[in-house]
Amino acid sequence: MSRYSYLDIRNEAVRLIQDGFPKSKYKNLKVAAHAGRFTESEIRRLANQTPAILTSLMQFKDGEGTDNSECRFVSWVLVRANSADKIYDDGLKLVSLLTPVIRSIPNGSEYSGTDVADIEAENLYTGTLDSINISMWAVSWTWNVRAMQTPDGTFATDEELELFEGADGTLEVGERAVGSKSEMEV
Repeated sequence: MSRYSYLDIRNEAVRLIQDGFPKSKYKNLKVAAHAGRFTESEIRRLANQTPAILTSLMQFKDGEGTDNSECRFVSWVLVRANSADKIYDDGLKLVSLLTPVIRSIPNGSEYSGTDVADIEAENLYTGTLDSINISMWAVSWTWNVRAMQTPDGTFATDEELELFEGADGTLEVGERAVGSKSEMEV
């Protein structure tokens, strides 16, 4: 029986984005996981590894045992501009390619993801980034996932969950037994 953690979910999101940018077509594109926000020195170091899409799991909302948990991601797009770029057009082009890849993350993944929603892109242009010729965008998005968790913090898969098919019972009312049967499918 497999169990999945938030780390597994983050890694699956990165894998699905990687699959959307096949190496045969996008040879120089780095697609990887990232821990979160950046410092200026880290951006300077990453400038040599651009173009890059680095995805971070930034927030999650636990659905308290229901199917409405949400994982909020940011896919950071970094492009090193060249002198011919006008307002870092290559960054905007890469964001334009990334958005449909995120939108197409499949429903019903092995993590019981249901939907990708709330895709937003924000240009993170600053004078500091301009001085090192970096275009950076934050593409944020929400992936709805199943909230069924086990005590060790991992997610229960459908195979691990018992299906509730109904209930039988007898209730004593006064001196009379009243039977009840309920049929359900989940």
